[in-house]
Amino acid sequence: MNAQELLDKIKELPNKPVDVPTPPAIELVAMVVRWGRHLKQWKATTLADFAHVSLSTVERVERAEKVSDEALDRIAQALGHAPGAFTTPRLPIGPDKAAEHLVEAYGHLEPVAVSPMKTHKAIRDAAKCDAYLIHRPGVPDTHDDHIANLGEWLDLASFILSDIVEEPLSSGRGRRQLYNDILAAVSELERRGLTVLSGVMAAPQPGMPDWKVAIVSVTPRLTDPGAPRRRHVMVDRRTVAVTPGWLTDD
Repeated sequence: MNAQELLDKIKELPNKPVDVPTPPAIELVAMVVRWGRHLKQWKATTLADFAHVSLSTVERVERAEKVSDEALDRIAQALGHAPGAFTTPRLPIGPDKAAEHLVEAYGHLEPVAVSPMKTHKAIRDAAKCDAYLIHRPGVPDTHDDHIANLGEWLDLASFILSDIVEEPLSSGRGRRQLYNDILAAVSELERRGLTVLSGVMAAPQPGMPDWKVAIVSVTPRLTDPGAPRRRHVMVDRRTVAVTPGWLTDD
C-alpha cells in the first residue's frame, strides 16, 4: 500500500459524531499498522516479536478485527507510537483531517535505495555526492564517537576526490587505501552491533538541479534485525534541503 492508497482509504472511513470521544476506528488502526510496518520494512513476524504478541494477533489487527487493548498498546509501542495511540478515546477529527495529519507526518518521506556499505563502489558513490546525511534512528549515544569517525572519513574522501584538490590521489593504490580505511570504520560499527547501509538520494535545490546527498543509515541489529536485508530507507526530503543563503556569500 502506497501513501496515496492509504489516503484514499482513510477518506472512505465513515464519519463519527464529533462531540463524543471514541477510540480510533479499528479500520484506521489496521491501516496505520500496515503502513508503519511497511515503512520499517518488517515482516508481520518481526512486528509480533517486538510487540510480544502472537503472529495471529498482528494479522487480526491488520484485517481490522477486534483484539485486546493491551495487544494494541504493545503493537503501537513496537511501531514507535505512544501507549494508548490506538486505544485512548478522543474526539474524532474526521477523514479529511486525518488525511491532513498523515500527509504532514509522512508526505515528505522519499524511498532511497540502499545496500550494505561494504564495497569500494559504495564508498566512492557516497564520496562523490555534494553532501551526506547519517540517519541513525534508535542508536545509543555510546556509539557517537565511532559514527563521527565514519563521518570524518567520508568528509576526507569527499574533499580528496573533489575538484578542490589540485593533486588528488592519482594512484589506484592510494584510493584503495583510503576506501579500505573507510570500510574499516564501517566494520568497527558493525562489530559493535550496528548495521550500516548507504545509498544516494537525488535532492535538487534551487539553481542546483544535480544536487545529490549520500544517505548513510546506521541502525542497531538488536532492535532492527531486518536492516541487513533492507533495500530502501525512507528519508524526509526536508532534511536534505539547503538552507536559504547557504550558497551565497552573504
